[in-house]
Amino acid sequence: MLGQTLEKVPDEQWNTHEYQNPTWQIIYHILWATRYYLGENSETYMPFHKAIEGAESLGGSQDWENSSENIKVEGFHTKDELLSFIEDIGKELRQNIEAFPLDGNSGFEWYPYTRLELHINNIRHIQHHTAQITERLKAKGITGFPWWADHNIPQEW
Repeated sequence: MLGQTLEKVPDEQWNTHEYQNPTWQIIYHILWATRYYLGENSETYMPFHKAIEGAESLGGSQDWENSSENIKVEGFHTKDELLSFIEDIGKELRQNIEAFPLDGNSGFEWYPYTRLELHINNIRHIQHHTAQITERLKAKGITGFPWWADHNIPQEW
């Protein structure tokens, strides 16, 4: 769903400063966090090979929302780069989920959850920001965001 939404973003909306965070940065933030929380813990995180320093941070009032006060995001990721990042995460997904017991500790001290609950939180985070981007696009008259279940027969899940 995120990849389909990404592909619908017109070039003029990709790096716009019409909002606090440009669309590409929200997508990068989603992907950064997805890979981060699929890992064992913060020490084992492997950044995207084309990572832009500080781009994962969307700013906010909490310390954890900001990578550093002194970092200014330079440049931006292209659609192809972020589609590649989505592909990388997809290739690692099964291995990362199966690597840790679902009833075990999340691996992140600030999330006192089980690993299963962390995965659910990760899905919620992906959907939250995907909906944010979808809303931006709909406000610009862009349509065609079908539900996955509308095109997939339940018995095939």
